This record gives sequence, structure tokens and C-alpha cells, in this order.
Amino acid sequence: MQAIHSDTLLGSLPAFRALLETLDARLLPPAAARLRSRILAWDGHMHAGGADAGAFAAWRSALVRRIARHPALKPLAGAHGYSPLFGPWLSVASRVGFAVETLLLRGTELGIDPAVEAATALAEAAAVPEESWGGRHTMLPVHELPGRLAARIPATALSGDTGCVLSTESLPGVEDRSFRGPVARYVWDLADRANSRWVVPFGAAGNPGSPHFSDQLPLWAAGGLVPVITDWNLLVKDPLLATEPPSRRTP
Repeated sequence: MQAIHSDTLLGSLPAFRALLETLDARLLPPAAARLRSRILAWDGHMHAGGADAGAFAAWRSALVRRIARHPALKPLAGAHGYSPLFGPWLSVASRVGFAVETLLLRGTELGIDPAVEAATALAEAAAVPEESWGGRHTMLPVHELPGRLAARIPATALSGDTGCVLSTESLPGVEDRSFRGPVARYVWDLADRANSRWVVPFGAAGNPGSPHFSDQLPLWAAGGLVPVITDWNLLVKDPLLATEPPSRRTP
């Protein structure tokens, strides 16, 4: 179960691979042809340290940006007249990032030639400095009070992606940092509860002053688990967690 939780195989890869296979490498610039061959030979695992995964992500993002700028979608880029609150849902780039696999299959119905865009995106991606997937795909902590808690979370490279069982979600073409992921992973041993394991993204304490505020983060990012301890003889009261909040006085 732990291995399943941390599976990094990209489920959407076949759609991208099928598109690349339609391209004639002889018609591509040399650097673009090499990138195409490299992605086709890649095993499809979005490992944080994977250079090939990073190369694929660079091409995918370039492809999303090209499709988002396509004249067929230009009418969607105008002022929508709604509150800025709805901006993320009405952004052309973000919508293309979410639906890119569908557009690869049905883009011709809108007048988009995915093969043309894919070939040009290969040339664009081959021209930028190489970066591993974990260099691009880091944790993006968000808190309703800006700067209060997010600044206390260390920069963390992540494996996985939106289309993986290890779903550390990002938005190709807009943001490769991950803004959503598993809030907990756990494996219960029903025959021996003490053999159970779990992990959470940051730590077991919500208090930024606690040593347990982010102590599970490295293990969570690596796909590891920690023992579930329920034996009262082994549990120790955390004084920071046990502190009662100050009483409120009514004016």
C-alpha cells in the first residue's frame, strides 16, 4: 500500500507520447528532435530528481502556452465582466492546462493542429536551460494569512504530478509548483494496529512554534510513513499542544 500511495507513473503520458510519435524527426531542428527522442524513451515516472521528467514538463508547459495563445481561443481571452474572484476559473491558460490531454485529441475540431503546436513547443523547450522535475515542482504552501505560516515551510522538491497516484497537483503552462496534494497517507494493519503507518504533509501540530509543526514534511515528500502509536504507555503529552487558549472576556 505504501508503494501504491507513492506511485509516480504519469497516467496521461500516452496522449502526449502518441502526439510525439506523429512527428517526423527529420523535419525538426536537431535540438527539438533530440528532445522528442528523449521523451519517447523516458519511463514516464515523475521523480523529483528526474531530468527526463523535467524535460517533459518543460515541453508540456510550452505546448500549453502555445495552445492557450492560439487564434482559435482568442475570443476567450477578452474581458469576461465577472469579479476577479472568478479569474482562475476563467483564465484561458489555466483551463488549457487542465484540459490539455483532451485538446490534443480534439483540438482539430476547433481549428488547432496539435502536431504543429507540439513541434514548435519542442523547439522552445529545447532552447531553455534544463531543470529536474523537482527543481520545477516544489511545494507551494498557501495560507489565508499571507506570510504567517507559508514562510515557515521549507522549500521542498516533490515527486508525482496531477496525473499520478501520487497526486501532487500543479498547472502546466501556468505553475509547476504544487498547490494541492495528499493531506494524509495511511496504511492500517487490521490484525496488528501497532503495525499501522501514517504521515501528513507538514506535521502533527498546527502551532508554528511546535517542533512537530513540519517535522513530517521530508518523510511525506519522500513517500515514507511513520508508526501509528496508540498505546497510552508510550504516548507523551506535548506541552505546546496541551496549553489551554487564553479565556475571552466579554466587554
